[in-house]
Amino acid sequence: MSPENDIFDQIKLYLPPYLSEDQTRELFSELSKFPANSPFYTSRSDLREQVLQGDGWRGFVVIDFNTGERKEVSGVILSNSCDIAIENQRDWPVNVLFAPLIELNKYVAKLGEAGKTREQIENIVASIKSQHVTSLFYIPQYQGFLEESIILLDDIHAQPLQDFMRRTRGSLFTLNQYAFYVFLIKLSIHFCRFREGIQRFDRVA
Repeated sequence: MSPENDIFDQIKLYLPPYLSEDQTRELFSELSKFPANSPFYTSRSDLREQVLQGDGWRGFVVIDFNTGERKEVSGVILSNSCDIAIENQRDWPVNVLFAPLIELNKYVAKLGEAGKTREQIENIVASIKSQHVTSLFYIPQYQGFLEESIILLDDIHAQPLQDFMRRTRGSLFTLNQYAFYVFLIKLSIHFCRFREGIQRFDRVA
């Protein structure tokens, strides 16, 4: 699937099987409105303290590859929820994978510094907001918690889960069902390209 294609063309094939018929119908209805949907976050307070895939949190730590400097940042969890569930007993320490949050206006400023024209920047931003840039995930403004932001899906960091849980953390947002599914689609497209066009079969003599 190329970036130019609508990433939701085949969405019916990938709707989660655990949803009820009514939930499936509602989710597909929301996805088919994309990108005109405005709701992106759940109002369920009982989910805000759980550490779930797709959640935004303060309290992550990134380490600069060149300098070794440590910096505390806000980010989005990429690890699947089950693998980082606190109640699970493990034989090996677990890391939580995350991508730092970048405010969209700062990204736009970088595009300007790189020599992009105003028209080019407007086109890029429109593609980002439509989730058509496969290496980025767009996150709308969440009043009181977050400005318009993005995460770079190739900017992944690992932090020991126990270290993250010990820190002073703060929940920024929890995606609703619709937004979480868009997030999973973007992860799947970015990391799993079944149509890469490369045949890996051994040559037949």
